[in-house]
Amino acid sequence: MPRSRFPDRGAPAADLPRARSTNPGPRRAGLSDETHEEGTPTSNRGVCEDDPSKPFDADHTAPRPGPGARGDVIRTRPTVGYDPHVVTSVDLAAYLGLSQSTVSRVMRGDPAVAERTTKRVLAAARELGYVPNSAARSLVTRRARAIGVVVADLTSPFYPTVVDAIQHRLSERGYRMALIRDPDVPEGVDSVDVLDPATVDGMIFVSARRKSRTVRRVLERSTPVVLLSRDDPTLSLEVVLSDDEGAGELVIEHLTALGHRDIAILSVPRDRTNGAAREDGARHALQRRGIALPDHYIRRATMTHEHGVDMATSLLSMDHPPSAIYCVTDELAFAALDAAARLGVSVPAELSVIGFDDSPQARWAMINLTTIHQPIEDMAAEAVQLLLARLDDNTPEQPGKRVFPVSLQIRGTTGPAPQRAASTS
Repeated sequence: MPRSRFPDRGAPAADLPRARSTNPGPRRAGLSDETHEEGTPTSNRGVCEDDPSKPFDADHTAPRPGPGARGDVIRTRPTVGYDPHVVTSVDLAAYLGLSQSTVSRVMRGDPAVAERTTKRVLAAARELGYVPNSAARSLVTRRARAIGVVVADLTSPFYPTVVDAIQHRLSERGYRMALIRDPDVPEGVDSVDVLDPATVDGMIFVSARRKSRTVRRVLERSTPVVLLSRDDPTLSLEVVLSDDEGAGELVIEHLTALGHRDIAILSVPRDRTNGAAREDGARHALQRRGIALPDHYIRRATMTHEHGVDMATSLLSMDHPPSAIYCVTDELAFAALDAAARLGVSVPAELSVIGFDDSPQARWAMINLTTIHQPIEDMAAEAVQLLLARLDDNTPEQPGKRVFPVSLQIRGTTGPAPQRAASTS
């Protein structure tokens, strides 16, 4: 049983002299009197409060509990640098009845620990307010205890959501997050260049394009990498994705059930691998139903609202506009709704719009967007677990791809096809 720094209720404390340390020495708040940072024993010598003129040495002169008593260590509380409210891993282990090594393994993200035990430890850590000492642990493990997270654009509603989920999971494991914005920069400019490899232990890319130069530069430094919501078939990496192609089937099934046949796709450049997969999924679903997808019904916009509005406007300004638009991100769906409002096109009476992400804004009553939901929390947890396992060399030799199922959240931006829409098939 791990030792707690609090007095043991099994010891006959009433018969013991009360002691205080006369030379507590330098120690950090939250450390018990029994050990310093690295477990170096400290002296228990003090003075007897009942008679300050008499020396007191808890190691030699104090009465010991009788045989079978649970407490066999007497600790004195230092008068300087002691905070009884700071919870240590020793306290957490004692609270749970586990060994301190088990608690430490959980905080390191060791996948060998039983899932039930991991959940118990993390729940108790939150309950007691335990915060792992990253600085002290770094001295032992020679790790920075920090993970770099690379995103493309924080103005998009998707990225803040996924970053928050990643940070929450990293914090549970005692890691800090270094956020790096990696936009579509000109060749020769790399925002990751400013990051010292020694400052992070690994990186999660949420913005990697197909054949991303940034990812390759990081891999050249032998830094472990996991891709989240992105894929690069040319690299052997751990990848966490939602079922982007499967989402297309859900979208087309819903729209065709409402009578839509003139369905357009508002997508992103093909080097955005998740956008390409979402576009292809819808295209294949239309083909299976014998519905044509004319080339002029496909528009690809950069990741800006203004360009999305321009592309949606071009679709809605055709002589025979689509009756429905599948947008491969919620941000593009917001752009399509904006374009429709500017043109006086009623949603969903004249136009149905579907997005992808199920971002918080999609649930606002004023938007109420029908969209594809992907389990961001679960995907972030998996990405963090895979990266930390790779740091501990607990992953298979061949990296794999984890694909999470998606679902269609039907809200207020889809409805029956308007009578004016004739089929183009």
